[in-house]
Amino acid sequence: MDEELYDEFGNYIGPELADSDASDESEEELSEGDQEDENASDGEGQEDMDTEQPQEPIEASDENQIVLHEDKNYYPDAQDVYGGAETVVLDEDAQPLEEPIIAPVKTKSFSTQEKKLPKTTYSMDFMTSLMETPTLIRNVAVVGHLHCGKTLLMDILISSTHEDEWKLEKETKYTDTRKDEQERELSIKSTPVSLVLEDTREKSYL
Repeated sequence: MDEELYDEFGNYIGPELADSDASDESEEELSEGDQEDENASDGEGQEDMDTEQPQEPIEASDENQIVLHEDKNYYPDAQDVYGGAETVVLDEDAQPLEEPIIAPVKTKSFSTQEKKLPKTTYSMDFMTSLMETPTLIRNVAVVGHLHCGKTLLMDILISSTHEDEWKLEKETKYTDTRKDEQERELSIKSTPVSLVLEDTREKSYL
């Protein structure tokens, strides 16, 4: 081993060897060949990319999108649910101030009543005394077809026991106490009446 060719640390400091030159040249040739191969492959890849058809863009699905809490729609709109209905929103109060919000209950009267007892040809005490005697009581039912004169017959009997004279040109219909009976001119319910009447011998019966 020639010591002049190496330094104190053992590194080669002599003239360049022919093998190293050949190896360097081969490395340069290999590097140039690799670069050409890479350029050729890049060109072919570019041509392949040019010949390929363009791909369609991928649309993102709505299911994976992030929606804020205030933007979420939990319930459908009224227009979606009731498409054929007309929706009207009134901001102002249409009810007048004179009309109460809760109206008082009105009691409707369906029947006519006399405020005081009419004056009769007999006293109430006499009629009460007849009630205590069953043998002097007669129960009579006035029954007949429609519009055969039942109410008119009762008007004749009742008018004979009252002191006040009734107007003959007006039908009183005393037993028709309901308003709908008077308007329809039709007796709907039966009306019991207590009268004190005399027979041919002027004997009073209840």
